[in-house]
Amino acid sequence: MKRFIWPIYLIFLKKVDSTNQYIKRNISKWMNNWTVIWSMHQTNGRGVGKNLWKTEKGKNLTFSIFFKSITLSIDKGYIMNMIISNAIHKTLFSYSKFIWIKWPNDIILMNKKIGGILIENKVFHKKIHTTIAGIGLNVNQLKFDYKFQATSLKKILNKDFELDKLFYNIIYSIQKEYFLFTIQGESNIRDYYVSHLYMKDKISFFYIKKNVHCEINGLYKGIIRNITKRGNLVIEFNKKKKFFFFSQKEVQLIF
Repeated sequence: MKRFIWPIYLIFLKKVDSTNQYIKRNISKWMNNWTVIWSMHQTNGRGVGKNLWKTEKGKNLTFSIFFKSITLSIDKGYIMNMIISNAIHKTLFSYSKFIWIKWPNDIILMNKKIGGILIENKVFHKKIHTTIAGIGLNVNQLKFDYKFQATSLKKILNKDFELDKLFYNIIYSIQKEYFLFTIQGESNIRDYYVSHLYMKDKISFFYIKKNVHCEINGLYKGIIRNITKRGNLVIEFNKKKKFFFFSQKEVQLIF
């Protein structure tokens, strides 16, 4: 097992509805900073919004990390998402160079989703007091519902992965990224995240929803250019040569 920068408090569950929900149910009892809930069988995992995260028992990684007493303002809540996205990307990049971060919270391998991150922040006096980071990563599973365009490390790379080794490597990578953030600030974190964005600087199609900053809506061709200091996606639209920024609920990358 790796030596960590901070000690972790690992709780392994054979079966749970959701590792994030497990932390929420027990947060007032005994949760320490860097408590990690790991389960081989998550029966009701979910992603952002109403999206579900369905995985095959014993084949993938599903775990959550509890961060206590972090000092971020509300408008910097996206930083934890960047830290964890970068950490997972750096861990997996050693296996394949075709790994990308799809804004805001997905991990892409060979144009298909292999992982997702769900960040849930608790705010107190306009500061983020605690964060629960749920992570799902498809590792050794081979069969997927065609509707979700999902894949796994094994299916693409044609090799078996040791789940415990990969798990500890990711946890260590997250701690390393978090440590760098505490001593260097967000600049390097942001630069890495932006430079490894899926479809950055490439023509893509987006479904634009209602946006107070943008007079357009519907299906449009555009190019991902950057992320704002509030974590919003910056898209350039070719015909008008204009830049607009979007929150997660306002835009969807189609292809």
